[in-house]
Amino acid sequence: MTNQKRTRKFIFGNERFGGSYTPGEFELNFPEDMSREDFEKIFNERMDSLYKRGHDLKEEFFENDPRKKQNLKPLSIRVKPHTKEFFKNNSILSPRDVLEMYEEFNNGSEAFINSLLEEEIQLENELAEIQEKLHNAKLFKEKLADLKPDNGVLTDDDKLLKLKQKYDKSEVKEIGNEIPCGKAQNSIIADIQMYNTLKVMVFDNQVLSFIVYTNAQPVVYYFKNEYSKDDIEEILSEVERYCSQNNIAFDKSSDSLFEE
Repeated sequence: MTNQKRTRKFIFGNERFGGSYTPGEFELNFPEDMSREDFEKIFNERMDSLYKRGHDLKEEFFENDPRKKQNLKPLSIRVKPHTKEFFKNNSILSPRDVLEMYEEFNNGSEAFINSLLEEEIQLENELAEIQEKLHNAKLFKEKLADLKPDNGVLTDDDKLLKLKQKYDKSEVKEIGNEIPCGKAQNSIIADIQMYNTLKVMVFDNQVLSFIVYTNAQPVVYYFKNEYSKDDIEEILSEVERYCSQNNIAFDKSSDSLFEE
């Protein structure tokens, strides 16, 4: 039985990329459409992985098996010159390493074969997880690119500073919770009368600017962030009514003076 087994021809791979082994001979087939460098890279990667896996298992399954030493006779095989050159100059494995691996494989180590299949399944699962993570990362990056940066909510001090810089020749007056709604509208209307205002401009229901006959803007009113929106609407409605009765232009805009 041993002699019959040693005369068998073992074929691995396929017609395009593979090889065969019989006692006394060992041959590899190089694909015609693959460069030698690509083939050597693939060979080294595949054989190195297979060798490491077999080496890890050999102590458990083959170390105490007397057949292991009996099967491997002194190495004497005939190879073509280009195969011999490959093993000598490029391969990380020796011919004996390759033969030992195929001896173990063909001696019927079911555990060894199954371990390779399990490793293949594990690698496929890991690849699927990596592909999913890459897909999710791509989606996240696309959504992130669509988001506009949040400049944050400006404080009253920030807005007052911007107003004073923009209207550097005007008086900036603040209206906060300490000023009742009625008192605030009376103060605004009193200034409209005092400056002989030609036009009142409102920006985003938070800033009022008065324009006089010289196109100057003597006073600017600012409603603080804390001030009730309903109270602001009530004040502006009353100011607009007063302007309409006294032929004063009233321009209300949704534009903000605080956006970059």
